[in-house]
Amino acid sequence: MKNILLALVLTQIACSEKETEEGTCGTTHTVTTTDDSSDMESYMDFSPEDLTIAVGDCVNFVMSSTHNAVEVSQETYDSLGSTALDGGFEVGYGETQEIYFGEAGMHYYVCQPHAGGEMIGTITVE
Repeated sequence: MKNILLALVLTQIACSEKETEEGTCGTTHTVTTTDDSSDMESYMDFSPEDLTIAVGDCVNFVMSSTHNAVEVSQETYDSLGSTALDGGFEVGYGETQEIYFGEAGMHYYVCQPHAGGEMIGTITVE
C-alpha cells in the first residue's frame, strides 16, 4: 500500500512540473509561412528561417495551408530530407501551434513537401 501511495505522489509531482513547465513561456516568438506563390523566395521559406531563443521561451508556429513544420534530425535536415524525428514537434498544414522549449540545444525542422527546395529552419535554444 505504501508503494502505491508513493507512486501516486511521485506521478502527481512529475505531472505538475510538466504542466507548469509547458504552461509558462518566457518570451513567445513567431515563425510564419505564406501561400503567396507570386514571390517564390518568400513562399519557400519560414520567416524567420533561423531563430535563437532562451530556455523557457515558446515559438508560435503559424502555418499557411500549403506548409507544415516538422522537427527532424540534423542528418535529415542536412540532407534536405523530410522524415519526422520521433518525439519531435509537428505543426500541421494551416495550423497554429505554440511549442515550448525547456532545454538548451539545437532543433531542426522542415516543411515536408518542400524540404528538397530548402524550406528548412533551425531553432537554437540557449
